[in-house]
Amino acid sequence: MKTLGRTLLMGSLLVTAACGRSDVQAQDNRAQERVQAQLGSVPAVIDTTLAGKLSATFRAAAARALPAVVYIRVQTRPVVAQHPSIPGFPPGFFGAPENAQPEVATGSGFIYDASGLILTNNHVVADADQVLVRLVDGREFDARVVGRDPNTDVAVIRINRRNGEAALPVVQMGNSDQTQVGDWVVALGNPLFLDFTVTAGIISAKGRNIGILRDRQGPQALEAYIQTDAAINPGNSGGPLVDLAGRVVAINSAIESPTGYYAGAGFAIPINLAVRVADDLVRYGAVHRPRLGVGVKDVTAADAETYGLPSVEGALVASVQGGSPAAAAGLQPGDVVVAINGQPIHSGTELTTTLAEKQPGDAVNLTFYRNRQRQQVQVRLGQFENARTVASAAPARPTSEQMLGFSVTPLTPAIATQLKVDRTSGVVITAVPALSPAAGAVGRGQIILSINGQAIKTVADVERAAASLRPGQIVSLRLLDPDPQTGLTVANYRIRGF
Repeated sequence: MKTLGRTLLMGSLLVTAACGRSDVQAQDNRAQERVQAQLGSVPAVIDTTLAGKLSATFRAAAARALPAVVYIRVQTRPVVAQHPSIPGFPPGFFGAPENAQPEVATGSGFIYDASGLILTNNHVVADADQVLVRLVDGREFDARVVGRDPNTDVAVIRINRRNGEAALPVVQMGNSDQTQVGDWVVALGNPLFLDFTVTAGIISAKGRNIGILRDRQGPQALEAYIQTDAAINPGNSGGPLVDLAGRVVAINSAIESPTGYYAGAGFAIPINLAVRVADDLVRYGAVHRPRLGVGVKDVTAADAETYGLPSVEGALVASVQGGSPAAAAGLQPGDVVVAINGQPIHSGTELTTTLAEKQPGDAVNLTFYRNRQRQQVQVRLGQFENARTVASAAPARPTSEQMLGFSVTPLTPAIATQLKVDRTSGVVITAVPALSPAAGAVGRGQIILSINGQAIKTVADVERAAASLRPGQIVSLRLLDPDPQTGLTVANYRIRGF
């Protein structure tokens, strides 16, 4: 989320104690008279039909989209402080828990394909070591990152529905090109750790370029945000912005605020652009972004007069890169592009976003002005050489640690002494990640006696037990806790899988 600093706002209250009761009543009467004069006569019957219909429309839009909205929690690998090694112990095994400091963050997303594909923001899942997804119906899944594109802040992650479970809900896609300023929209997501929240507003502007991605990614960053005054806060990132039919028209991505919280200006990635990027990420693992090879600016009134334009609209070619498709087609600095394939181009941002929806190798017809003359040229688009994205490979089979949700090590005599248990062999739990399905069910230092009835004596026994598990299956463990007041205990939980 983009912020512009912090401001502490405080209100003040003036209390007047030395005031007579009759004076207060007189002031109240005069205030009531002023308000009544401003309101005018109140109708005998208040018609709420129109308001009721509008409320029903908002409810229907939320109801159609919300089931497919997901809560995303990500964790990066913890940084563990270094400690002197102790013979017989795994590195860091007895380090204090406070020394392990995983980064945990939350965001939003939405399922757009029944196979389990989810759209979200790149900045939500960037550098994630583990991704947890929760649906409105309470189901939880471990997710993997299919691909992400920092240049547009779009990412795709995947979850897999388990056998026998209900089908995954899917959003209905809208057309961001058809949205207009003033249209009602609804933002859905998980702001401020408040699950599955709905806010409403209108489209305030289109084609906004606020520079937040360019600051991080450089000139290849592509921004053409839909601006809205629907309340968007930290945690809304990656959630859908939908129209009154419940169709997704954009992905909530950024806010502009002096405090870091809602201030009336939120920005969302147009869904047409996001889908184009997502398709490439799923198909190729990278975005095949077309290249024209020009630097462009918005047209000013002075430009329009200089170049003889019919209106103050178009994309002014400020520079042409040598050897680019634009140079090969003969475009020159000072040309003003006003249409692509007959579609009007009103700004530099609109030119880049319209081209971004094309594929490398596509031929496009550019209409432009040069020397006050309207001309046309065909250009075959190239491809950005460094348009690379990040994708994570899908594991052929989750490891035993991933499946069970904890890591283990052999119980040596030295560890048994440290734990103060009367055992010299077995398997002890060394770590339980915060996003693990086993979190809260088992703990570090517990000795595993059995998994689903299978006796556990070695790490190999744990791996064999994990290999027999399937996503969604219940795991039942018998454990020996090092705390003598607990002793033998059991733990049951459902694994998520991949």
